[in-house]
Amino acid sequence: MGTRLHLYLAALFGLGLVVYPLCSEPRQAGVSTLIWLSLWAAPAGALASRVGLVGWVVPVGWLLALTPVIAGQLPGLEGVRFEWFYGALALGGLFGVGWGAGRASVPCSVTTAAVLLIVGLLLAALPSLGGLGGIAPWSPAMAACFLDFSPASLVLESAGIDWMRHPAVYGPAGADSIDPLLRLPWVGMWAGPGALLLGCLTSWMGIQCRARSAA
Repeated sequence: MGTRLHLYLAALFGLGLVVYPLCSEPRQAGVSTLIWLSLWAAPAGALASRVGLVGWVVPVGWLLALTPVIAGQLPGLEGVRFEWFYGALALGGLFGVGWGAGRASVPCSVTTAAVLLIVGLLLAALPSLGGLGGIAPWSPAMAACFLDFSPASLVLESAGIDWMRHPAVYGPAGADSIDPLLRLPWVGMWAGPGALLLGCLTSWMGIQCRARSAA
């Protein structure tokens, strides 16, 4: 059982970092990894809930594996030092939301993980979907709203990265036309701890729901 548990947790951990070695451009590997982690954190949390609190070693492992970011040594993230810590807190919050949702109904945790992955992909893609035809149909207000709900925005902006000016967002989402009065980037020192607090609260609620169903 111990070996199976270790392999299971290693798989959840490894899937979070799988994008990094797949990137052909080393300088973009860091940002691409963060984008994928923002989408994978909640589903990974739902799957990790099957093994209880020990599943939290997965986001801790991500933080330890990406400690070069804190020193500004990871290609593609030069200059991002301590800010990454807030991005890591945001990832922990997303993981906690998934863990709590999965823990509330462990037999359905795989389904929960799939739903969270689909929802995360949709929320991350919505800001840019409007510009796929060359002319963005989203109004600046709608684009700003979609960016606020994107998990990628939360994690990358908390980590100190100017996500609105990233090529994947700037043109397709019409970020150049979004007035600062409509949207400002997430502030890591508030967004990161806030997301983690929400994740911990969701995890606690999941534990309570699990206890009631088992009673």
